[in-house]
Amino acid sequence: MSGAEFYQDPFHQLSQPQPFFSRLQHLYRVLREQFSGIERFSLALYDVDSDHLTTFAAFGEGVSPLNGYSTSLSSVPSLRGLADEGYLRVVNDMRSFRSDDVSAHTDALLAQGFRSAFSMPLRSEGRLLGMLFLNSRSLDYFTESMASYCSLWGHLVQQELVREQDTLLRLQALASWAMDAGGLHSSESDEHMQRMSAYVRLIARGVRQQHKLADTWIEYLTLFAPLHDIGKLAIPEVILHKQGQLSEDEFEQVKQHVLTGRALVDRAITQFALDNLEYIDMLRNMVQFHHEKLDGSGYLGLSGSAAIPLEARIVAVADITDALLNHRCYKDAWQLSEVMAELQRLAGSELDPDCVAVILNNPEEVLAICERWPSHRPESVRPQVRRKASAVQ
Repeated sequence: MSGAEFYQDPFHQLSQPQPFFSRLQHLYRVLREQFSGIERFSLALYDVDSDHLTTFAAFGEGVSPLNGYSTSLSSVPSLRGLADEGYLRVVNDMRSFRSDDVSAHTDALLAQGFRSAFSMPLRSEGRLLGMLFLNSRSLDYFTESMASYCSLWGHLVQQELVREQDTLLRLQALASWAMDAGGLHSSESDEHMQRMSAYVRLIARGVRQQHKLADTWIEYLTLFAPLHDIGKLAIPEVILHKQGQLSEDEFEQVKQHVLTGRALVDRAITQFALDNLEYIDMLRNMVQFHHEKLDGSGYLGLSGSAAIPLEARIVAVADITDALLNHRCYKDAWQLSEVMAELQRLAGSELDPDCVAVILNNPEEVLAICERWPSHRPESVRPQVRRKASAVQ
């Protein structure tokens, strides 16, 4: 075509299959090519149950000063206002915040030399997903026209986040539907899944420094945690709900649920094209190995922390904690002091001692999780925990 000019589409790679984290990195590279003064991009996710914003991903020069940071959105009125009203915010001299009661995250950014900030709430169908932040070390960096471009760019990030979360929600919905179809779903299983996610997040954050865990790793493990027992779909209900001791044959059927679960996950990944879902191997490992023990006495006989993936060791401690604290068809709920003593006994021999230490060192957090998502059975742990909480202070 005469007079035509052709340019490479900078966003072309977004149409190619790639993990979510890689897509965010590509979007940031494109933004940096347009505005080299934007030296940091971070994304924080919002959890409506706890009203907390938690760092999820950060890109830029040097180490992110906010890795592992979490705060109540209500404790930061300026961000709460942005989230409620849907406004964009530009601050062209962040030092002005020093006249106020400066938050820890702002103080950390100032210490890194950042001076200008762009903030944008990310929403989907009226629901707050999180907050997007851009920073520059230059004063007065974000002009009105640049802010408009950053807003358009931010909506691309929002679309990618919605796409990733929708994939995770479909996976969780598939598991929930399968449980309904198999007659295994109940309000108690819903509460168990909520508590599992909360315990897993607590433990993962507690061992973050020892294992140098990224915020994204912790967040995905938390999202995957409710799927850990998906293989129980293949276990007859009469065995799952048996009140007496299992026979040797029945126990062998129960043990098979980790392999069945792994097969179900692999099939779902193939049939629903989930190969590019971030940290998908984490889901495989969690489902297959969460009943392994350090001494080799677990379902599949793996032994030692080198053989058992960290995600499985974390889920194992969370699962045992929740099982002991709540009524099961084969046992009554234990008191919190008894659970702590049992976990201490198992630490190092069967359970990861670092993961157990997080539970032992945070009894109030454990209590809060029990209170937030209580068991609906009469034998609920709630009154027992209240009476015995002081025993583990």
